Amino acid sequence: MRFLNERDVETLIDVAEAVDAAAEAYRLHATGSVPPPVRADLRRSAPKSGCLLLAGADGADLTVKSNVHAWPADPDAPRFWGSLLALWDAESAQPRALLSARAFNDHRTAAGFAAAARVLAPKDARTLAVYGAGKTAPMTIRYLKAACPGIDRVLVVGRNPERARALVAAASSWPAMRGVEIRLASAEDAAATADVIATVTTSDVPVFPGAAVRSGALVILGGANRPTAREADDVLMRRATVFVDAAQGAMEKAGDLALSAASGAFDPARLAGEIGAFLDGPVLRFAGTDVTVFKSMGLAVQDVVLARRLAAAAEARGIGTILDLEGAAA
Repeated sequence: MRFLNERDVETLIDVAEAVDAAAEAYRLHATGSVPPPVRADLRRSAPKSGCLLLAGADGADLTVKSNVHAWPADPDAPRFWGSLLALWDAESAQPRALLSARAFNDHRTAAGFAAAARVLAPKDARTLAVYGAGKTAPMTIRYLKAACPGIDRVLVVGRNPERARALVAAASSWPAMRGVEIRLASAEDAAATADVIATVTTSDVPVFPGAAVRSGALVILGGANRPTAREADDVLMRRATVFVDAAQGAMEKAGDLALSAASGAFDPARLAGEIGAFLDGPVLRFAGTDVTVFKSMGLAVQDVVLARRLAAAAEARGIGTILDLEGAAA
């Protein structure tokens, strides 16, 4: 079995290929070509910590991923977390690769946003607003810029000013962002200005005023993946045609949908469907709506497709460390 550490993953991954992998995963899921994923969310309160287990399969490959999180006592301090992903050959029951998956997760998640943005974002999008300055935010900026190359301004909104300023400074140094204005903004100003909005927060309550969002904008809701948490308010959801990565369970698991439906703000009939069904054809938008929402919960098959591509590249390039699970003599 080949072990890929964090540096190996960063060496192997390519933004354009990761977006293509996400699109492939979305198509597979939307056509029913893969079995339903297995997901378990284990949580404890003292100390506050948790483990998300996600298993998925595609053809002869399957992945099992564990994300472990722990929260420090200081609510403004970054949480501790780690992730491991195992890629298995399901026909031989042999592990193909083991990945340290912290960077992998951020690439995979942001690539999913980008795959959706390629078909849902305004074609002339120039301003991106990102709410949240945590671990997923840098890749969100990088991938959405790749998906919408006309973006020449990025507005960052963060609860922690120090982390938000650090994100602005880091993003400003990337070669791919040369010539792009990147600055801090208030929640209302960012919402009113942006053509594309992406939320990657841990907030339980809406992070921007839905009334401020400009007509025609795309809003990618990437956080609040719990039935009791939301990043978008009722006003926005009243205006929205909504796409999801997976329709099954979306109305129960995603608080942005469940809470707005419970209040009467969102009619489930305005759930257009799974993004994978619209990647190669016309995009459905309902009359009476002027904003597009993509709610991302994440698919296990995204892990499978991207991990398989990285494992193949690692084998071809001789990258990674070979682990002898049997302990055979040299």
